[in-house]
Amino acid sequence: MSDRNLRHKTVPVYDDDDAVEDEIDGKRTYDVQDKVKSAKYNADFLLDLEGHELTFERIQTVGMSDPIRIKNKEGLGLIVPDSNSFSVSDVRAFVGGRRVVDVMECKTQRALEMTMREFENYFEGNERKYIYNVISLEFSQSKLASLVQRPKVVDCLDWIDLVWPQHLKHIQTEQTNNLNNMKYPKVQKYCLMSVAGCYTDFHIDFGGTSVWYHILKGGKIFWLIPPTNENLNLYERWTMSGNQGDIFFGDMVSRCQRIELEAGNSLMIPSGWIHAVYTSLDSIVFGGNFLNSFNIPMQLRIAQVEERLKVPNRFRFPFFSEVLWYALERYIHTLTHKSFLNNDFQEKNMLHLKKKEEESAKEEKIEDDSSSDHVHLTPFEYKGLQKLIETLEYLPKTKRNIPDGISQPEELLEAGKSLLWQHSGDDIDLAVTGKPKAFWPVPLKSKEIQQKIIRKPKPFSTPVAGKKPGVGRVRRVRCKQCEACLSDDCRSCVFCRDMRKYGGPGTMKQTCIKRRCTNPILPSTVREEPQTPTSAPPPRDETSSSKPGRRGKRKLSGNEVETAVKMIKPEEVLEESEEESPCHRSQLPAVVISRVSTGDLMKYAVRPAVVSINDNCSSDPQRHEKLGLDRRGWMMVFRYLNHKDLFQCMTVCKDFLKWCTSPVLWRNIDLTGKRVTSATLQCLVRRTPTSLNLSQTNISYKQLLWLLERSPSLRELFLIRCSWSSVSALHTASCPPIRVLDLSWTAGFTDSHLKNLLSVPTDTRPGQEVSHTRLQFCHELSVAGTDISDAGLKLVSSCLPHLKTINISFCMITTEGLSDFIEQNNSTTTSMSCIIAQHCPLMRNNALLFCTKLEKVKELDFRGCKNISEEACQELVSNSKFMLKMEEPLYIVAASKPA
Repeated sequence: MSDRNLRHKTVPVYDDDDAVEDEIDGKRTYDVQDKVKSAKYNADFLLDLEGHELTFERIQTVGMSDPIRIKNKEGLGLIVPDSNSFSVSDVRAFVGGRRVVDVMECKTQRALEMTMREFENYFEGNERKYIYNVISLEFSQSKLASLVQRPKVVDCLDWIDLVWPQHLKHIQTEQTNNLNNMKYPKVQKYCLMSVAGCYTDFHIDFGGTSVWYHILKGGKIFWLIPPTNENLNLYERWTMSGNQGDIFFGDMVSRCQRIELEAGNSLMIPSGWIHAVYTSLDSIVFGGNFLNSFNIPMQLRIAQVEERLKVPNRFRFPFFSEVLWYALERYIHTLTHKSFLNNDFQEKNMLHLKKKEEESAKEEKIEDDSSSDHVHLTPFEYKGLQKLIETLEYLPKTKRNIPDGISQPEELLEAGKSLLWQHSGDDIDLAVTGKPKAFWPVPLKSKEIQQKIIRKPKPFSTPVAGKKPGVGRVRRVRCKQCEACLSDDCRSCVFCRDMRKYGGPGTMKQTCIKRRCTNPILPSTVREEPQTPTSAPPPRDETSSSKPGRRGKRKLSGNEVETAVKMIKPEEVLEESEEESPCHRSQLPAVVISRVSTGDLMKYAVRPAVVSINDNCSSDPQRHEKLGLDRRGWMMVFRYLNHKDLFQCMTVCKDFLKWCTSPVLWRNIDLTGKRVTSATLQCLVRRTPTSLNLSQTNISYKQLLWLLERSPSLRELFLIRCSWSSVSALHTASCPPIRVLDLSWTAGFTDSHLKNLLSVPTDTRPGQEVSHTRLQFCHELSVAGTDISDAGLKLVSSCLPHLKTINISFCMITTEGLSDFIEQNNSTTTSMSCIIAQHCPLMRNNALLFCTKLEKVKELDFRGCKNISEEACQELVSNSKFMLKMEEPLYIVAASKPA
């Protein structure tokens, strides 16, 4: 009975970090075939055009609002392989048989991973127990890309070609869509391979992108729904309901159109259109996504819809915010000849050459009409830029995601406003030019990119005599004790099928996926011998070098043996670095921590490091003379160093290594934007910080829960821009008594989530009685930018009696909600001293009257509240019994007492 696991069904939650297969329980209750044959969906949205009629001039004139079908690709500028000879085998040959693709099992909507060789065998075989669909094979960086050319009109629209820095696109080498190795949004060319019967439910393409399709083989059936306000609201409710398998979304809207595409047909779907796809015949389809200047408001709205629906980042348009900044910069540069790119990006994109050409042209011009150089904008572009600037301006700093190539972003926004004023009276007819307004003036080729990019020089390392490259690297071996090491081969994974003992070719030479050791260790030959410090030794002559000892390792002297310490890379502990040279990594060591996967982290006991108070080097006179100071003296010095300098000090000697790991030096740890691994968590537990900042990290629910159970001294926790699935780990009986909690801009954080967080935990241990929330001693709480309302604020007042500071900025809190928060509990009026409510649109002047009931007012911040006047604030300051003053408009603080 001990090995029996009871099934526990939970509500599926989006989570990027947990390696859990997303599977929808059950199947559809309606029959797709009935929807295919139904005559109900007979709306008329589709436009049928010839290939030569779909031009950029037409889009500049009428915009992109309706889907367009082109039955013949002649005149479209589209180039695809021959449909008679091209097959899935050719796709496998061009992208590689080992290329891993995401596969969707259509009946249960379960996501799988297969190699292209496996999918080829399935597609061309006779046994089809399951219906698989490949819809996300991006091949821009493969050999297949040279055989497919997009329609010419798409090349004139796509922001990736028009505004994204050219050198970043040309240095892309990774074929897969791994975000860590992606230099530009790789969404331009997709190959969709589907068997008959595949069905993709109603959806909107990520980021509100427009889509182009071309049916090379087979046939497709589309259901199209326009993106009206009513339809988008219905779509959000339908998606959040969880009943997608029971309700066909086309039946919920008033108008829906079903269209059929045959081999040779092409389709253009504008931004925001809700559509579903059914495969009537085995098909191969080429397509791609693109952002453009004629659907900017809709693209921004769909991005907001994705934010409310808590769509994971891997399913969103990559670098969406960065593309917006680059688009605005390109428009300003092409229209005003002023660039806001930094010097490095300008040089790599050869903008300095363009500047010289423009200056020389101006000098040669004697008489020129200034109006002739004025470029007119279409109404679609003007309204789109207006919405784009408004969105970027009012985004909080944590969500702006300003790219590295943009310098002076505030001046860029001001230049955009000035640009709108200059083009407010543009002529519609003169705006139709047949050429894009935002572009790169000097198109770069791949050879020019290689010459312009300055590669980082390799770090200098002194060669050691008699030592070959790579000898210092030690390969870890199996522990032979974990469950994976003791299990047998599964005989069904890719690596098992490749093994010669099971009939494979034996080319991969990899172990079974299920037999991968969870805790690899160093070989016994390495563990027996001490290791030298990883700092580079001084240069020496080969003739005077000592002979190597056994196993090719140099014998250590007495001082070297005494100071030898085992180290690991610090980026695996606290500071993650994506691209660093091996020499630089070896210069920043830390304490050795065994590699343990996140899933098996709970099996190991990790306790804080024990630092002896009486440990002092004064007992050893020689060591005291070497170090110069005793432990207390050095600890006073270490208190002034940052964490990076402490890592450097750990490499000096054993005493420094032991003293620098003292929890006293690690009270405040900031991991904002870093990647949290199992080694990071173990190091945090050993450091026992009292203040921890995990904002904008990838920490998951299991990781945070494991950390809270082993951090009893934690008092301040910052989880800005983390997901609710991670924040929910605070609802546990083992949560420490946190005094300061920052949940600003938590994705999808609503009143129900707040109620769950402030409720009594249910995971108490036997004999443990908990009758209140573990956050009851919280003094400072920030829920800025979340979706809480008056009900959530009222709940805070009743559950947190010791609260002194609350931040409800950018929340939809009303004046009545603030009054209930103050008057509901007497402890609130006696303890509350600071209320921060910036940019709350529903706050009015009456809110200031309720704030006068607070007995310890120190700070009232209503900056950005349009319905609160300065006169009301000044009246509050003058009539208050406390010494208050208004430092800034709508910002009231306690005045200092005169000396």
